[in-house]
Amino acid sequence: MASPTGGAAPALEQIDEKKTVSSSSPDDSISVQDGTTTEPGMVLTHDEYHLATLGYKQEFVRCLGFFESWAATFTSMNFISGIPVLFGWVMYTGGPKAAFANWTMVGGLSSIVSLVMAELGAALPTTGGIYFWSYRLGGEKYGPFLSWMTAWWNWAGWVFVVPGVQQGSTNFLVSALEIKYPNSEVLYKGWFLWLLTSIGMIFAMIPNIYSPRLLQWYFRFAVFIFFSLFFMYWIWFPVAASKKHFNSTHGAFDLFYNGINLGTEKQASDAYCWVISVLFGAWVFYGYDASAHLSEETKQASTVVAKGIYISTFSAWLLSVPTLILILYCMQDFDGIISAAYANNWAEYLVQVVGENGAVAILSMLWVDSTCATASCFMSAQRVTYAISRDHVLPFSKYFRKLSDRKMAVNAALLVCAISIAVTTAVIGSTVAFSAITATATISTNFSYLFPIVARQTVGRKSFVPGKWHLGKFSAPLALIATVYISFLFCVLLLPQLYPVTSETLNYAPICIGIITIVSLGGWFFPKWGAMHWFEGPIKTFSDADLKNARVEGGEATVEEGDAIKNMMFGHRKSVAE
Repeated sequence: MASPTGGAAPALEQIDEKKTVSSSSPDDSISVQDGTTTEPGMVLTHDEYHLATLGYKQEFVRCLGFFESWAATFTSMNFISGIPVLFGWVMYTGGPKAAFANWTMVGGLSSIVSLVMAELGAALPTTGGIYFWSYRLGGEKYGPFLSWMTAWWNWAGWVFVVPGVQQGSTNFLVSALEIKYPNSEVLYKGWFLWLLTSIGMIFAMIPNIYSPRLLQWYFRFAVFIFFSLFFMYWIWFPVAASKKHFNSTHGAFDLFYNGINLGTEKQASDAYCWVISVLFGAWVFYGYDASAHLSEETKQASTVVAKGIYISTFSAWLLSVPTLILILYCMQDFDGIISAAYANNWAEYLVQVVGENGAVAILSMLWVDSTCATASCFMSAQRVTYAISRDHVLPFSKYFRKLSDRKMAVNAALLVCAISIAVTTAVIGSTVAFSAITATATISTNFSYLFPIVARQTVGRKSFVPGKWHLGKFSAPLALIATVYISFLFCVLLLPQLYPVTSETLNYAPICIGIITIVSLGGWFFPKWGAMHWFEGPIKTFSDADLKNARVEGGEATVEEGDAIKNMMFGHRKSVAE
């Protein structure tokens, strides 16, 4: 199997899940915040030492490399199933013209965001990264508040992403069943959709709770399924279309359709419809922080994580644009697609191009591929849950920050799974729940990126210690572009997507965003018990005394990817017992 750089995928490494660091002085130990002990004079790898300068002890098994870091973000975006998820939706919300233009634009702007995020990930490679970035960049004055807000917005975003992606996966499977069993009534029951989605999320949880080795195998399987579908599109679609007809250039690029006005009056203009269709690309191009959430499990994290973030985003953009062009040219009947009644109208596209049996086969593979995407998103949600629990952001944090004997965050995974299943109950009896979940997930995750991006260029401009990989003089202008783009998305995705606005067509994303805002701000400012009275930022699990006495494996205790002394001077405000 080929890697994204053209060579062979790296072989799986033998993982010692019981590995511990050694110490030259085992008799003199001290207690740290989580109840374990650290020992002065311990021998650390360069990655462990860099993490220690940021205040954290190595707890995960550090066994992943560039391939896994790249795959984490690449399979989270997963355009090969991401295009079909909202393909039917975008055909009546702007048509091919808006779909192509917005996809290309969003992919390009998202690539810029990925560069900005990669710079931060290189400097501060920690699990659950971005809320920690916000704290370090905000300083002692603003850091705790920025960290708190980032944690809640990012966590809520990923928790909504998981059921959103899996609901899209369920729609693929149900559409395949609709083709084979068109008269089956159970396929249209809300409880049936909920059950399938819940089962899919349980499948997605498995590689994230069993062992690091299984997680490595999962990434290889997910990439294999992705490229199997990728080459299937590129070979089967044009061959099948050549036996019928190819779409005209007008039909592929210049056809605009405003189908969001359901009433007799045209309440939403074509320009409004065009803007709304930005969700088509925005639903796929986010989640850049997936690679960052594996930082404490990645070797040479300071450079590998950064590369994983931006190379995965650029590769997804550059591969997806020609794939979308191919799809639009192979489209047979536009009117048939927008009028079809499948759970996902991509099914109608496939029936037109490759026939019913071919459509069922591809939809079944898309269910597997999209469930793999859910597993990647689940990984991020789980790691964020663990990380913010480690720093006491969530209630019952002591329970959710525990790792299993195989160093997997099982308790955090169970929480994510339970909440995701609860969110999925919204599809029972609702026709707009899916779009609300997707919009909420997109808004929350993207908005959480704003906190560290803006802090990096304002309050953290002078204190930021760049990593080995950084943007140099391009940092500020690229951050400005990223800020404007994310702000634009925030506003657009809160707008109604259908007119006239009724209880059945209302975009419920603003309500969900309102709840997240109330919880995060209310949790901070609440009288007496609010976080402003007790939350001081991330909590050290590695003492400064141990850090100063530590020896780095293979050489002097230095951090090449940054300034260790500055990291130590501006550490966590809340320290371990020393």
